[in-house]
Amino acid sequence: MRLSHPEKPSQRYMGDLLGMTESNYRKLESNVLESVKLSHLDILIKFFNCKLEDILEYTTD
Repeated sequence: MRLSHPEKPSQRYMGDLLGMTESNYRKLESNVLESVKLSHLDILIKFFNCKLEDILEYTTD
């Protein structure tokens, strides 16, 4: 399923899409959130038409 979306979606738009506040989406975007729901990753992968490894990177502390 490919989601239709604006050319340059706002943080508010993305927050609404994921069912989170704009503030929490900003935290997600800037790697401040401690965890991410699998359902959010699924939505982002479909939205950007990409693979999981395109949006998620594993790093050690």
